[in-house]
Order: sequence, then structure tokens, then C-alpha cells
Amino acid sequence: MSQRPVDRDVNLDELFAGATEIIGREALEKKIRAGRRLVVKHGVDPTARDLHLGYAVNYQAMRRFQDAGHTVVLLIGDYTCRIGDPTGKDKTRPELSREQIEANIESMLTQVDRVLDVDTLVVRRNSEWLDPMALADFLRLGTRLSAARLWERDMFQRRLAAGEGVMVHEFLYPVLQGYDSYALESDITINGSDQKFNELMGRQIQQLFGQDPQALMIMPMLPGTDGVEKMSQSLGNYIGLAEPPEEQYGKVMSIPDDLMPLFYTLATRLPQGDCDRILESMGPMDAKMRLGRAIVEQYHSAEAAQAAEQHFVRVHRKKDVPDDVPAVDFDAAGLPLGLLNVLTEAGLTQSNGEARRVIKQGGLRLDGEQLRDARFAFEAPGEHLIQKGKRHFVRIRIR
Repeated sequence: MSQRPVDRDVNLDELFAGATEIIGREALEKKIRAGRRLVVKHGVDPTARDLHLGYAVNYQAMRRFQDAGHTVVLLIGDYTCRIGDPTGKDKTRPELSREQIEANIESMLTQVDRVLDVDTLVVRRNSEWLDPMALADFLRLGTRLSAARLWERDMFQRRLAAGEGVMVHEFLYPVLQGYDSYALESDITINGSDQKFNELMGRQIQQLFGQDPQALMIMPMLPGTDGVEKMSQSLGNYIGLAEPPEEQYGKVMSIPDDLMPLFYTLATRLPQGDCDRILESMGPMDAKMRLGRAIVEQYHSAEAAQAAEQHFVRVHRKKDVPDDVPAVDFDAAGLPLGLLNVLTEAGLTQSNGEARRVIKQGGLRLDGEQLRDARFAFEAPGEHLIQKGKRHFVRIRIR
């Protein structure tokens, strides 16, 4: 594996772009300016098969360190995944089977190359050191850590206040995650604000073993397309890395205008100066279209980005689609969803009979295309624009 020379003169503002906090920054900057090749860690438990832009916030930051010549390690928590990170959870996570874990890992590794340089990326699993660890060694580590520190976690306090239990394995999770930093001799870890507690434990354990404590580059949680909750598959407000170009572009166009600066900084590889110039010189619609092209181009190609934009303009702008189209959510668990029922439940028609008549008369369009098949059914999750006549629109979201 060949790596680039370490860039000791790298622009630190660009390197740390988007971070809300950097703990241990002064020591980290000294290492960079001295030309030391850093070990840059990002750990993730493989609890999901598909990656989205929320995950990629960390990958974008990791890529900048790769480009500056540092060793970036994608640490897969195949061991800790069996426990389940309690962070942000009010209930114990269900245990995943080994088969599920391996399937998630395989899927994840086929998507990270859309952001990271896989030729220099180091992929490790924490089962390498946690599987062979003797119980006596783990207990010996426990004699040097305060239980009171672990009980400070806000989610544990919430559970206790609500009468919910905290399982022993969850209580020990931060210790295991912290040990990962020691095992990798991490100089800096990049992760979301929800992992700050666990990564601070890593600093403490490294110091116990005589290592320099890692710096923490804390990245913000990217909001979803609803502009309210963090991006999440379970909430259906995500933009997937492997989604088709038209789907990606359309979802980008649905984000609230006030989120564009955050998306430019966290979800694209554009230099911050370019992001600022775009936002200052363009109106909201043009700036958002430029954002959509940047994201689709990164995860697909420039040609795909152009085609996705043309599709959006053809369907959503030239058809005089109003800005305040109502949205109706449908549960993907009910797939396939028959078109007639969807039209009625979405309020476009009063009955399935009326829906059939509208379709027969050619008065229905799905994503800009006329639809005449009353037997049509939606087979997969996604977002679609339905138009009845010239003035009635509804956006359906199946998730």
C-alpha cells in the first residue's frame, strides 16, 4: 500500500472543516507540522446495510486526512456490534446474528469507496483484539476505571429515571470502544457528537497504558431532508449513497433552504471557499441545484448529475408544480401498494372508482409521466410526485 507524502503545510482550516469541536487540537497540530504520519481512526458498528450522507460526514473528513498523507483506519466494530452501542437509545438494542453482521459489513465496504480512497484505506475489525482478550485482563483494566464516570452517561440516567434497566454489557460498551483507540494507537478519532463520551474513554485508556491521548474531531449530526431530525434510515429522511441519481438529486432539492450551508460543508468535497462563494452569489434555487449536482457527481458521475438535473427540471419545474405540495407518508411494510388505494388515501380522489375514471381519462401523471394503468402498484420505498389534472398535486413518501 503506497501512501502520499505527509503534507505538513496542509491548510488546517480546510482539514478540520465542519468540526464542531477538536479536543487535543494543540498537540495534534504539532504532530502535523512536524510531518508525523497520523493514525486517523473512525469506528462504526455494522448495524445497517446501507450508508447515507449522515455517515459520509465522517468519511468526507477522513478523506481530507487521506489526501494529506495520513493513515486512515476504518474500524469495524464486529465485536462491539454483538453488544450494541447504547448511545442515544432508551432501550437495549436487539442482538444481531453473525450472519447479519457479516452481510452488513460486506454491503458497507462496497459503498465507502464512493468517498474514501480504498487503495490507502486500512480496514480493521475490533474482534482482532477483543475476541482473544482474557477475562482477567479485562477485569484488570476495570480496576483502573471509575464506575461513577460511566454512570454519568445521560442515556443511562434517562433510563433509570424512566424505570428502565441498564444491562451490564451496555454499561461496559464505552470501555470496549475506548480500548479500540489503544489497540490502534490512534492519534485522532473522527466521529459524531453522539460518540464523544465513548471516545473520551479512549483518551483515558490510552493514558493508562502510557500512550499519547488521541485527539477528538467531533463532527455534527447531519439533519435529514425534513430539516428536523438527524438523518436516519428508520425515519425515512435520508439520502443514500447508493441511491439512483434522480432519487439523490430530488431528495437534495427537498431539503430546507437554511440547511444548504451545512450540506455544502458536510456533504460535498468542495473547498469551503467555493461553498461560500456559491452561497453568496447564487439564489436559493440555483444554489440548491448546484448542491444536487455536486452530490450526485461524487456518488455517480458528472453525466449522471446532469441527467438527474434535467429530469428534475422536466418533471418538477416545467410542469408548474407549486412549492407547497402536500406530502403523505406510506409505510413500506405494506408494499406493494396499489395505485388506486394510494390515490384515495392521499386525498386526490374520493374513491377507487373515481381514481379509475381519472386514470382512464388520462388525467393522472406520476413523476411527470402520464399513467394509464389502473393496476399499477408501487413496489419499493421512495418518493413520488402525483398530479391529477392541472392543479392537484400530492407527494407520496413510501418509507
